[in-house]
Amino acid sequence: MFLLWRQIGELSLEFLLDVVRFPYWWYSGGLVMVSTFCWRDGRAVAWRVAWGPFARYLFTPMYGDYSYSGRAVSLVVRLVLLLAKSVRLTVASLWYLMLLAAWCVLLPVTILFLLASR
Repeated sequence: MFLLWRQIGELSLEFLLDVVRFPYWWYSGGLVMVSTFCWRDGRAVAWRVAWGPFARYLFTPMYGDYSYSGRAVSLVVRLVLLLAKSVRLTVASLWYLMLLAAWCVLLPVTILFLLASR
């Protein structure tokens, strides 16, 4: 019987310590985990969009058509694509920044709602 009470005491102490340590983990290890995820996925989006190499060949005619009309059409098409790629990269960057901000705000908001519901 003594062993049972000792186990219950240790489990309750461990539970209380976990409750106290949880906010520390949320803003240290958890924040590192989320920021690493956002950084890695943001870089993957930037790699898939390939904005830099696309901008480098902005004035190179498409399909080797060096006529004036070919150059004009190529420039317009590439400018439109560059604009679309810029929008995609901006939206992805904002998404990951909002995800990171939501992680930072979620714990205090949850605690406030729990305290306000009483």
